Amino acid sequence: MHQLTPERQFADLLAAEPSRPFVTYYDEATGERSELSVKSLANWVAKTHHLLGTELGLGVGDTALIAVPAHWISVPIVLGCLTAGLELTADGATDVAFVAPATMSVADAGDVYAIAPDSAAVGFRDGAPDGTHDYVTAVRPQADAWPTVQLSAGPSDRCLPGLTRAEVVERAKAVGLAQGERLLTTRDWSGPDDWIETVLAPLAVGGSLVIVANCTDDDVIERRATQERATRRLT
Repeated sequence: MHQLTPERQFADLLAAEPSRPFVTYYDEATGERSELSVKSLANWVAKTHHLLGTELGLGVGDTALIAVPAHWISVPIVLGCLTAGLELTADGATDVAFVAPATMSVADAGDVYAIAPDSAAVGFRDGAPDGTHDYVTAVRPQADAWPTVQLSAGPSDRCLPGLTRAEVVERAKAVGLAQGERLLTTRDWSGPDDWIETVLAPLAVGGSLVIVANCTDDDVIERRATQERATRRLT
């Protein structure tokens, strides 16, 4: 059995249960509900992987800044960077950066890709902000077949600041989710702890994620938890 990294855990989940939902997203301000199965997510992950590795030539030893909100479009960015072998960080100079309009100022990278949270599936309708590329436009022409993805990083390669991929897997398991558990979160992302607790922890147990954005109403959150059969909450 291969030693696990977060990206190999995703590959294993894809092989075992491609049709199950992995990320479900609610924006209570706009009424949006979006859901990606493991297979649909894998298409986005593969495209991101090829953008980074094939087009930019990045791989193990390179770094990516992630400064995007908790959103369905952000999940393939995290997993795509991991499949490409990159180390993820929330600050500092990096080889590539992924930002939202509100976080552009933190980017210090040669290539900066921006997401449009209000129109995530289609990207920026009037062009990406100055100094950035539209992430959706950039990944759209990339190959999306999972067999084209080559996982080159090993358990001892860096994953997050100060942590190897093997150590991140252990951190994710230590969150304590039960096997197959469905996690609902209203927390926004600010850095590595959030990525571990909201994405990699469900992944480590073959679970799934429900993101509820722009909501402070406990009754609404309770209703979403019931609708989505979420058994754990993170706020």
